[in-house]
Order: sequence, then C-alpha cells, then structure tokens
Amino acid sequence: MALPTKQYGLILPQKKGGSKTAILPKPSVFGDDSDDETSVGETLQKEAIKKKMMKQTRLEMQKALEQDSTVYDYDAVYEDMQKQKHESNKKVLEGADKRPKYIHQLMKAVEERKKEQDRRDERKIQKEREAEGEKFADKEAYVTSAYKKKLEEQKEEEERERRQAEIEG
Repeated sequence: MALPTKQYGLILPQKKGGSKTAILPKPSVFGDDSDDETSVGETLQKEAIKKKMMKQTRLEMQKALEQDSTVYDYDAVYEDMQKQKHESNKKVLEGADKRPKYIHQLMKAVEERKKEQDRRDERKIQKEREAEGEKFADKEAYVTSAYKKKLEEQKEEEERERRQAEIEG
C-alpha cells in the first residue's frame, strides 16, 4: 500500500525540520462588498465553486475517517498528552526526598549557641558579684535545686568538651 500524500486530523510537529506554510493574501477590510455590480452568472459560478469545494472537503473528511476513525478526536489526544505530562511530574515528585536535609545540623548549632550564651551569662553574673565585693557578705545566699542541676549539667558538658579537645588535639 502506498503512503498517503495527505495527512488528516491533528498533525503534531515533527522534530526533524520546520514546515513551510503558504502565505495567504489578507482579505480586504470590506470583504467582497464593492460598488461594482456582479452579474447573476458570476454569482452562480461562485456559488457552484463553493459547493464543489464543500463537497470535496466532505469527501476528504470521509476518506480520512475511513482511514482512521480517530482523526478528528482532538480532545482525546490532548487528554493523553496531559496524562503523560501529569504522570511524568508525579514520578519526579515521588523521587524527591521530602525530609529536611540540614535541620539536624541547624538544631545542633542552636544548642551550642544556647550553651555558649548561658556560659557568658554565668561569667557576667560572677563578675557582678565580685564587683559588689563584701556589700552583701552578711546576707544568706539562696540557690534553687533547678539552678544547682543546671550548674552541674554545665560542669559535665565542659568536662566532656575538655576531654574531646584532648582526644582531638
């Protein structure tokens, strides 16, 4: 069977090369209206040509439908293209890792900054007490159990850091 010379229906662009399109003359702004009177014969000829073209177009449409019943089924082709696009997007999104990559490092850095800030505050308080001197020496000092626990944890943390520095250095 010979290859068809005409293609019917939705023609998707080929990747090989561009197609040349014929430039059609632009119709006049006023269309076919003119002051010139056309004869009845000319009008009948124009109508006959139009009918012949319409009949030829209908015949071509029927031939195309006989060759392939889905020639004019543009919506189905479009829906298939959209489905493929959606599925490819879905695959890309599923492949992506949704877990945060660097949050654990940020949290660790925040904890270290917090500890360093507490140490600075403690040193500042200690300097203020030394500046007061013997002003409040006759008063009793009250320390809560939570504060004692915090001081112990700080000492333990400093000891761990000191041991870690000795191992590394």
